[in-house]
Amino acid sequence: MKRILLVGQDPQICHSVAGTLSGLGFGIDVAYDRRTGLFLADRRNYTHLVVDDEIDDAGGISVFHQLSAVQQGVTGIPLTAAGNLNTVVSAIEAGVRRVLAKPVDHCQLISVITTASHSQTTMPPVPRATIPSIASLSIREIHESLSVDQLISIIRSVDYPFAGKERLEHFDRDTLERVVHLVCRWCRQKLNARTAPEQLTAV
Repeated sequence: MKRILLVGQDPQICHSVAGTLSGLGFGIDVAYDRRTGLFLADRRNYTHLVVDDEIDDAGGISVFHQLSAVQQGVTGIPLTAAGNLNTVVSAIEAGVRRVLAKPVDHCQLISVITTASHSQTTMPPVPRATIPSIASLSIREIHESLSVDQLISIIRSVDYPFAGKERLEHFDRDTLERVVHLVCRWCRQKLNARTAPEQLTAV
């Protein structure tokens, strides 16, 4: 049976997540601070660590590092405030499988926990999109018309300087949409830089 250690200092989040997971038959222990989390990790075996990024003064990624040193091979799932891309990148670099945004989408959390781990596979080649086509994307198209695979393809298709391109499959949809917004803005700036000299010449 999967057993989960949830570490977080927000009672509302912990109660909600623990209630949902225990109701589905998962074994779950809750620690409201780092010290209790380390105490439990040293005495029980867990399959998953769910760690809120707002925990003590150390931060969720630092706490995850300490817990994973005790629980070898455990799957880490940090919970982070929406829009915190630094936490997302740091978490993936720390070896976690998936980062979830708060407020927690319980369906996403359950999906991550129940999906079997799989080895890395070679990513299919991404077709090269044009800067004008990306620059013309509307907010509605990004949110409603594009699939997760398409969002990832857009980010990888241009030379936008984003360090997490090889880890995009680990990002949730909200994070991918935010990165695509940045890519679109970057593409518009590129187009403006190209057309400015032409406009000056015409005048």
